[in-house]
Amino acid sequence: MAKLWSGLKKRLVVDIGASAVRVCELAKTKTGYEITRFAQSEYNADPSLEEEQRKELRVEAVRQAFKAAKFKRGKVILGVPGQSVFTRCRALPPVPEYKVNQIVRYEIQQQIPFGLDQIAMDYQVLSRTEQGGYDVMMAAIKVDVVEKHIEPLTPLKCSVSSVEVLPLAAYNWVKHQKGFGDQGECVALIDIGASTTDIVIERGGQFRFTRPLNLAGNDITKALAGAFNMDFESAERIKRERAFAPTGDPKRDGKGGEVIGRILERLAGEIQRSFSYFRSQPGGGQVNRVLLTGGGARLKNIVPFLRQRLDVDVSIAQMLNDVEIAPAAQSIKDCPEQACDILGMALRTCETVAIDVDLIPPRVLAAARRKEQALYWGLSICALILIFASLVPAEANENAQVLERIEELKQAIRAYDRELAQRIRPGAPVPESELRPQLEARRRQLQNLEDHVNALDIARLTRRFWMDEILLVSDARPPLRQIWFSSVETGQWRDDQPGQQQQRRGDQPGGARQSRRADGFPGIEPPSGVGDRATARGPHRVAGDLFIPRPNSLIVHGFAESDEAIQEFLEELRRVYRQLPNNWFLFVEEMSFSQASVARVPWDVLYDAPLDGTASARTVGPGVPALYSFTVEVRLRRSRERPSVEQQAREGGAT
Repeated sequence: MAKLWSGLKKRLVVDIGASAVRVCELAKTKTGYEITRFAQSEYNADPSLEEEQRKELRVEAVRQAFKAAKFKRGKVILGVPGQSVFTRCRALPPVPEYKVNQIVRYEIQQQIPFGLDQIAMDYQVLSRTEQGGYDVMMAAIKVDVVEKHIEPLTPLKCSVSSVEVLPLAAYNWVKHQKGFGDQGECVALIDIGASTTDIVIERGGQFRFTRPLNLAGNDITKALAGAFNMDFESAERIKRERAFAPTGDPKRDGKGGEVIGRILERLAGEIQRSFSYFRSQPGGGQVNRVLLTGGGARLKNIVPFLRQRLDVDVSIAQMLNDVEIAPAAQSIKDCPEQACDILGMALRTCETVAIDVDLIPPRVLAAARRKEQALYWGLSICALILIFASLVPAEANENAQVLERIEELKQAIRAYDRELAQRIRPGAPVPESELRPQLEARRRQLQNLEDHVNALDIARLTRRFWMDEILLVSDARPPLRQIWFSSVETGQWRDDQPGQQQQRRGDQPGGARQSRRADGFPGIEPPSGVGDRATARGPHRVAGDLFIPRPNSLIVHGFAESDEAIQEFLEELRRVYRQLPNNWFLFVEEMSFSQASVARVPWDVLYDAPLDGTASARTVGPGVPALYSFTVEVRLRRSRERPSVEQQAREGGAT
């Protein structure tokens, strides 16, 4: 989802919680980060108050926090609680990346009973699966809920540039502080707030799970108020000053410890059920460690209590490691556990965070864009007015500048042709220099040189490498027979007569004859005695009188230990193929073999084998151990499709 003003830094972030309002500003320095502004303003969070009273208290708390931070108006980043947000992690199938958004919208529509025009949504691809799919974290919130959180900012004339989920922001800050470690553990971050407790779990260095619990600090306050018959504010003050988690000693804990213990036992049970549910999910596992944040983490003895109930290592997350604190933000040292959410929100203004989702409602985004466009239009109109105002003096200087430029050009031309410079007149047609024919002659000479260079370059690019073809023919030799090649040369495959039938793969063997002319392995020089340079099967004309021969077959001269070995070699030539690195296939398209090339020759011919297939002149009589000479010509073909077994068996004729 597009982020408005995503490039601006040092944006003030606001967390309007259930019992306090916090504002913060983070800046990047040469050595790390500095908290430049921080303020916290608490208000009465008594659930028995009317909605209008709570709204007034929140607006006043926001005003007091802005005043303490010396912030008047502008754009801010707002956080919303996790209990108002639908979050899910899903594994999506392997699809093109542009379809991920469509699948996410469909998944959210299936899970939320509201139309897409009533919700704000965003998603983030966490990783790619082994099958090529996507692990995606998706989030959605009802637009009405976001606008309800934006209401306290309206009287202060502040606008919202982005909306972040508070538990995800806390996760981002703890991950930035390296609280989850780098060993790939399964670590749970538990943020105990005033109205909710949020659980975020990371496993294997990746965000895996989040869940809000409707049990938190206000439940302890209400239990104390009911047990000791006091108002909510007094119970809250006693909880902060004197309350502690039960130690297991009834005499020491007293009635207060018993009351708090009942609430904390319920909270520990909910946390354990959440851990069990996570273990049952794909990608889940056993939680090894727990980090505590939020105002509830400041309750005395809470760490030993949860360590005993959850049977895992529990500790308070460190919030201010390697972070500088400006004088205007020293108050954050009094409540670092409560600042985890807002520090995570501020972090996104300075760097790319681990979980970067923005739930700003589309209509709020559109309204902000309209205001931005109106500003741009106003600036554009002012720029046009200034441009028109500057045209008047520019027009007055234009003629003088043109005349000066003409004189400069005349001086430059005079260095090459004095007569041409004297014939130039302002407003008259441009005269032609007498040196132009000489220039055209030089250009033609340069073009001829360029044509020859291009011809040589084309020859270099279009030259053919025969290593694949030679390896294919070599692979066709039967493994259990001995066959030796005395020479391999290129040739030009063509018919003796234009109307004569060629023998191709798939025709019946016998009857057709092909002529071949051996060309060796030519380079870019034309072979001597070539009289058909313009024919399609002959050498190819590149530029001017430069020709490149185009052989299209291989002529193999060799010896075999028996006539059966030659036949096996020919049969394998009809079947063999080779897959090239570019996924093309190389195979024999046509083959020419004559029994007349087979002759018995003595074994010692291998010590001085002829290269032109003339070994048949050295025949031996019957009964004497001998070899068999042969000559075969193959025309090879490169194709994108691999020849099938049936096609190879059918296309195997030889002439």
